[in-house]
Amino acid sequence: MTDATFPAADLDRWATTREIKRQPAIWRSFGPRLATIAAEVTAWIAERRPDEVWFCGAGTSAFVGETLASHLNSAPGPIRFRAIPSTDLIAAPRNYLRPGVKLLVVSFGRSGNSSETIGTLDLLAAHAPEADRLHITCNANSALARTNNAGPGELRNIVLPPETDDSGFAMTSSYTTMLLTALAVFDPAPPAPVAELMARLADGAEALLSGQLERLIALPMPERAVFLGSGPLTGSSRESALKVLELAAGQIPTSWDSTLGFRHGPKAITNAKTRVFVLLSSDPHTSRYDTDLATEVAAQFGADVVLRLGDPAAGADIPVPSVGNDAWSSVLYVMVAQLLSVIWSHKLGLTVDNPFASGNLTRVVAGVKLYPLPETGPQMFGALDVGGTKIEARLFDNKLDVLERQRFPTAKGSYEELLQALEGAVGWLDQTAGTKVDLGVGLPGLIDPATGISMTSNVPATGHTLSADLSARIGRAIPVANDCKCFALSEANGGAGAGYRTVFGLILGTGVGGGVTVDGKLVVGHNGLPGEVGHFGLPAELVQRHNLPLVACGCGRTGCYETLLSGPGMGRIAKHLTGETVDSAAIVARAASGDATMRQVLGIWFDILGELIHTIQLTIDADCVVIGGGLSNIDGLVTELSRVFAPKMLPGVRQPAFATARFGDASGVRGAAMLVAGARK
Repeated sequence: MTDATFPAADLDRWATTREIKRQPAIWRSFGPRLATIAAEVTAWIAERRPDEVWFCGAGTSAFVGETLASHLNSAPGPIRFRAIPSTDLIAAPRNYLRPGVKLLVVSFGRSGNSSETIGTLDLLAAHAPEADRLHITCNANSALARTNNAGPGELRNIVLPPETDDSGFAMTSSYTTMLLTALAVFDPAPPAPVAELMARLADGAEALLSGQLERLIALPMPERAVFLGSGPLTGSSRESALKVLELAAGQIPTSWDSTLGFRHGPKAITNAKTRVFVLLSSDPHTSRYDTDLATEVAAQFGADVVLRLGDPAAGADIPVPSVGNDAWSSVLYVMVAQLLSVIWSHKLGLTVDNPFASGNLTRVVAGVKLYPLPETGPQMFGALDVGGTKIEARLFDNKLDVLERQRFPTAKGSYEELLQALEGAVGWLDQTAGTKVDLGVGLPGLIDPATGISMTSNVPATGHTLSADLSARIGRAIPVANDCKCFALSEANGGAGAGYRTVFGLILGTGVGGGVTVDGKLVVGHNGLPGEVGHFGLPAELVQRHNLPLVACGCGRTGCYETLLSGPGMGRIAKHLTGETVDSAAIVARAASGDATMRQVLGIWFDILGELIHTIQLTIDADCVVIGGGLSNIDGLVTELSRVFAPKMLPGVRQPAFATARFGDASGVRGAAMLVAGARK
């Protein structure tokens, strides 16, 4: 071991040095192709609309995610970005996997064949097959690049240039190019076009290599090394510390932290023979803390202990070009640590390309015993859909496929009788399942989300807390929700509205009501009202045009949409127009057979429906409107609705997708099961 200087050319004997030096050429040549790839993948992500994006990898591949998440979460938008090491995900998957979250898992891997990579693929296939996946790897022949998705989530692969598949022990160009690739895909506002950024970073890297390598060789080798940074540069500090620790084979202990976090205990590692590298942020606010910490450490342990990396105008000792922002520039900070790790490994007399001749550590982690995650939690769920005449009871498996079903009469004499009927239906579910099942209940009417008090029209539950009362009788928590909202929840998750971000579920039957979901989750609101569109008032122009009657509604108002758009409402239109008493089924049948008068009735009904959808779109702007209830069975409903709705739209407004319920009459009870089972994509 020697701390003497040496010609820089001596380092070129090592593959690791050559791999560090070829990063600028890789970035510059890959930039234009990356711009095209990133545009395609970004468009796919926009279509998939994830709630959360997980950045997963092991070791250095995990640190990619730390820089990404810190940077991307600062941008506006609904997506939450999380750095979740695959080592953590595999060891404690229940800490992360949650039902009802629309997930995109981004897996990074140089080799794409590590034990943790395989474990992540297996875990997602078994327990989150609905998750979308993006694989970014340097090895075209890896498990990560060649895996087939278990579905129904979608998969995209990005295979980096083969030159990034470092042959040395340390990840160098693999780390930086995977990070830059992910930034190109996910950064909503890159500081310049991707190809231009890659070229500018290449220029910056070449300036570092030509201007700083000799100086880095001349630095005395420290007893310990510390790397500090804030925001996206915290992840860079961690990667920098690992590079030195790895290639020095542990002979130079390292530490890393955020600039402010270093004072809270970790500073204990510092002595006069420590070298503290402070990665100065390009953000003026953040850099104040970086500079203060550097000044403090220099005052306490000596000026030679601290080296600042960044803009010389901000006091940096080692100039690192700023390209756009800290996230994009982070690869240049890490490049300094890559060079230092090679230099110090060489000075220690180690085999830089593999400092662990004993095999205690290997380039690709393999041989880790992986344990399958056993199924836990309920394997069956129950649901009750309460109607004016019947209670529909269904037993579902954990994929929400129906196992058994039964109908019970709705007791309407009193609230006590209703509770007894529901208790009997729950007993049937438990007996059929052979255990006490978790279940949810769909109820016609409003449920106050704050008090749980119901207001119903055709079952005797008004003024009562059905959820609390039934739960007390049964001995377990039983959530109760409006039946139309249960319908919307079901159709947004695996139903006709699957894949759309904002879905409105509209029931057209004995009454008119609906529910709103965003990203598969119900919008509850202050009073549980979202979706109660049946009680919007009919527009005066529409009433005048068709000379429509204004009818008192059960809600206490007059002229609500429900009075004419429901099944009984269609009969009212016919009665008003013809004087004939006829129900909706007969109106539809006679119109289909050519009855001109009934066609006129149906035409007015569709005009009213188009106006209601127009109002829904002005307030909710749904991507998709799913229609259920008995009137959704009208032949050609979607086609005719699209035709009627088109001229009602404001100029330049896009029409939502119209669809009828995938799960038909069973959709409401399926949604009630989701109250306890969670959403299914």
